[in-house]
Amino acid sequence: MPGSKPSCSAPLLDVLVHKVHQHLGMDFSAPRSAELLRRLQLLAVEQELSDPAAWLQALAFTEWDAALIQSLVPAFSVGETYFRRDPETFDWLAQHHLAGVLARRRQSGQRSLRLWSAGCCTGEEAYSLLFLLDELLGEERDSWTVELVASDISAQFLARAEQALYGSNAFRRNESAFRQRYFQAEGRLWQVRPAWRGRIRFRQFNLIDEGQDCLLPEADLILCRNVLMYFSPTRAAAVVKRLLGCLNDEGLLLLGAVEAGIATQAGLTGSWAGCNYALNRHAGRATAAVPPMAALTTAVSQAEPAPHSTRHKREDAPAPVQPATRQAVPAEEHWQQAQQALAAGLYPAARAALLAYLACAGLSRGQQHQACLLAARSWADQQCLDEARDWLQRALQLQADSVPAYWLQAQLAQHSGDDAAALQALHKALYLQPEFILGYFLQARLLVAQGRTQAAAKALRVCQQLLLQQSGDSLVPLGDGMSCGQLLLVCQQLQEVAPSCPSR
Repeated sequence: MPGSKPSCSAPLLDVLVHKVHQHLGMDFSAPRSAELLRRLQLLAVEQELSDPAAWLQALAFTEWDAALIQSLVPAFSVGETYFRRDPETFDWLAQHHLAGVLARRRQSGQRSLRLWSAGCCTGEEAYSLLFLLDELLGEERDSWTVELVASDISAQFLARAEQALYGSNAFRRNESAFRQRYFQAEGRLWQVRPAWRGRIRFRQFNLIDEGQDCLLPEADLILCRNVLMYFSPTRAAAVVKRLLGCLNDEGLLLLGAVEAGIATQAGLTGSWAGCNYALNRHAGRATAAVPPMAALTTAVSQAEPAPHSTRHKREDAPAPVQPATRQAVPAEEHWQQAQQALAAGLYPAARAALLAYLACAGLSRGQQHQACLLAARSWADQQCLDEARDWLQRALQLQADSVPAYWLQAQLAQHSGDDAAALQALHKALYLQPEFILGYFLQARLLVAQGRTQAAAKALRVCQQLLLQQSGDSLVPLGDGMSCGQLLLVCQQLQEVAPSCPSR
């Protein structure tokens, strides 16, 4: 029956875990095997399969060809990105890498560039890179040969990238001038203007397929951000080393912040590039430590955006930091520094410590998730909602069943006036944790604001029932020090707005 959940024995699930790792590089070994089953169950529902159990059986014992892998990719792809993600990284690239490469090429008379966006999803990163290059080259752009390749495993994503048609979610900041320059309105959507379409070569490419040749040899820059975080450590390290082999002598590979630990665990030394991690082909075996707290804090406090940048200037934008030639600082020390700095309101120092923490080898997905969540909170505390959402997305990519992450997502949405998104995030949090007190409280407030007093009363009633099960002086989970007794008084005040809720 379509929509029914397929059953799966433990041995069968083990085979599927192995198959996914073999062909997609993703690690769903225990304790993540249950997550793999949930993803496949959802895909079975979406495809309206008549016999999901038989389908799982076939998946386990059928040879996976390219067509089958493509049919499974939607179950493992996030598919959510946007233009100029991590703007401080693009500023860093312009100022500290591309400007120097361009100057040397002009001097040598070799006016050419080779760039690769690996794991490009629906193309936003690749187009952002193309726009940046045109800004840097200015009027001389026609005298340069720029080869920009963008690859992804998903044929569906690549088709959308070729179409170059985007909705409002692809634009996260107040950037109307950016849209007007590079896009033209197509109804409610925005399409890349003809001057920039057709200049990127989109190619299907599976990063873990060791049998494939390098897609772009002698590259000046490869971006592979927020892709390897899904892979097993061995698969991710192998991909990093193959990508480094595709660089020329002055080329750089950029990884996402969460993936810095993959490089260090593989014995590779890099440096921070904004909030991304940069490696060159000579990264070699790491003999240096992760940048110490003092060096990171100094760099973060002194950095400024590149002159070409159109974003708002921030005093705490990260800058490149070379690894220190000293004994490595333990990950736990960086974590404690981050918490202490955040408690003292020293947000740049807290984020610097978190970057150093993420670059430590051997972190679990749960530890990486906690670091990203703490970074999101640090930005949220400063009312920098776009940055907070960036880090929150990373946190949810690492751990999709995190109640604290959905709680923060609900708060950010409420702050932005998007009550529907806030309620959706609360629904996920309450599904995962039915005893989540604050979830019901905020749900009641949002429903009251929408005039849905009956639903609000129900949520408030559950909230009060949960509070009455606790002692009055016990703290509300995620309540920032609020006691259950204090919240119960607030609930009673809210009853005046939602009178259909009976008092206790």
